[in-house]
Amino acid sequence: QNFINYVINRHYPKISNNKSPYLELLKLIMKKQIDLIINWTRVGFIHGVMNTDNMSISGETIDYGPCAFINAYNPKTVFSSIDRHGRYAFGNQHNIAYWNLAAFAGTMLPFIANDKDKAIQLVQDVLNQFPIEYSNKWHKMMYKKIGITNPIEEDKLLIRDLLTLMESYKADYT
Repeated sequence: QNFINYVINRHYPKISNNKSPYLELLKLIMKKQIDLIINWTRVGFIHGVMNTDNMSISGETIDYGPCAFINAYNPKTVFSSIDRHGRYAFGNQHNIAYWNLAAFAGTMLPFIANDKDKAIQLVQDVLNQFPIEYSNKWHKMMYKKIGITNPIEEDKLLIRDLLTLMESYKADYT
């Protein structure tokens, strides 16, 4: 608990008086991780090995070990020699970020609520927002990347088809 309080006071002091600062911390870290992964994706960055110890609560990229940028678009592109199954592949980075956040959230359960089941439900409610927020921000980033200024729902299909063609023809992602 001392560490979590330190993190709040050091990085997120505005939430220290929140009625549930630990849950609010999880929300803020999730938002920062989503923004980080979106920015990685925007420029084609592959972290390489996104273990839980290689993610930062401040939402910054750390441990630049094996990392690279993709050239030809392929969401299955990996860079680390230990990643033989694509766990940390370019297109899987958001899934690993989610998993890492879930692991982090598990460490905070006792501080979120005295009742373990209630704590789990509160954390799950936050984590359930990850795919929605990620998808919304990813599409917004892709619209901007390809110059769509007033997107409509059908533009999601355009992006999907574009990426499919880019993968098929090994087009430069950047």
